[in-house]
Amino acid sequence: MEKDQDRKLVLAAANGDKAAYGRLYDRYAPLVRAVCYDQTKNVSDAQDLAQDVFLRAYQRLGQLREPELFGAWIVSAARYRCSDWRRQRSRQRRRETARVRTEPGVTVPSEQIEPEELRAMIARLPEKERLALHAFYLNGQSADEACRIVGLSRSGFYRALDRAREQLRSMLDPELESTL
Repeated sequence: MEKDQDRKLVLAAANGDKAAYGRLYDRYAPLVRAVCYDQTKNVSDAQDLAQDVFLRAYQRLGQLREPELFGAWIVSAARYRCSDWRRQRSRQRRRETARVRTEPGVTVPSEQIEPEELRAMIARLPEKERLALHAFYLNGQSADEACRIVGLSRSGFYRALDRAREQLRSMLDPELESTL
């Protein structure tokens, strides 16, 4: 059912229906932002990257061969865009480090660390587990839709969720024991 809706919305959007693309955005933006946050660890950067992903996707909508796979396509685009962002950021840091070495007295500001412990724990999980958690729990997708978006079989998806829950539980246990 969702695949048919995605297909119709993609075809309508490709033919200029901006409201159809708006519905696709509303459906997938939380997941794309979660994928971007997972890579950036910064809400502002994640929002900027997600907007960029949707803008680029809109411009390339006609190139999507299987419109019913829009969800998986947009998640893949988000992952690619975040990889590109990390490469750019790494280059920028190397340039800043080189500048710091040549200019005495110049320091690079330390990065801000998000205080939310749960997000930090989720960030330590492997990518498939993080994406499964984001799609199923945080984005509220059905199991079938989450499987399709994450690109795993149903059993693979549930294994990823189980591993994620077990790893989070093991991260939480030491903290729970210290409060008893």
